[in-house]
Parts: sequence; C-alpha cells; structure tokens
Amino acid sequence: MAYHPLVESRYPLLAQAILAGASPQLRNMATVGGQPDARTRCPYFRDAAFACNKREPGTGCSALEGYNRSHAVLGGSEACIATHASDMCVALAALDAIVFTVGPDGTRQIPLRNFHQLPGETRTSKPS
Repeated sequence: MAYHPLVESRYPLLAQAILAGASPQLRNMATVGGQPDARTRCPYFRDAAFACNKREPGTGCSALEGYNRSHAVLGGSEACIATHASDMCVALAALDAIVFTVGPDGTRQIPLRNFHQLPGETRTSKPS
C-alpha cells in the first residue's frame, strides 16, 4: 500500500508512516485492517510483574513513575500513559480519515480521531 501510486502522490504522509511502522517482512505479511483496531499497550502491559490498569483495572500504572521514554506526552491520564503503537493510525488521524463500521444497528462513520479513546476514557475490562 505504501508504494501504491495514489497513496504516494495523494497521501505521502501515510506512505511514510507505513514504511516507518514495520520491517519489509512484516509489511508483506500484515494487513492494514488490524492496525486501527489494535489495543493500546506498553511494555508494562506485557510484563505481569508491573502494575497496569489496562491489564488489571485498579492496580495502577507503573509507567507513571517508571521508565517511560516512549509513553504519551499528550493524551495521557492518571490511569495510563501508553501510546497507540501504530504509525499508520497517527498519519490517518492527521489526514482526517474516517472508519466505516457495519454492525447489528447498521453502518456508522467514525472519524479516526474519535475511534481511539484517551486512556482515562477507555473501558477497563480485561483483554480477551
């Protein structure tokens, strides 16, 4: 997709973000459909030795006082400072992209900027 002539000419920011987001091997195996729906996670989410409100609601966020170089500068909360891992989604948000969804109640159009909630606004259920 990053090398598609229309993407390169009309949305160079998106092409650059896709190329920055993964190695050629991953890009050749992956789809772009899963990127917008990926759940925000950080190294503390992945390590059960640390507190993480996303993994276990109410336990705290070890990143707030720990090593957090790659965490949110804007858009964080007292509950979590993880960032979305997708370079592509950041570019899509900057380009005012819209997500089209289909469900039992019909179709919806959701601006990508509203598709991802801030950490303090997200549901705190355990991941399945």
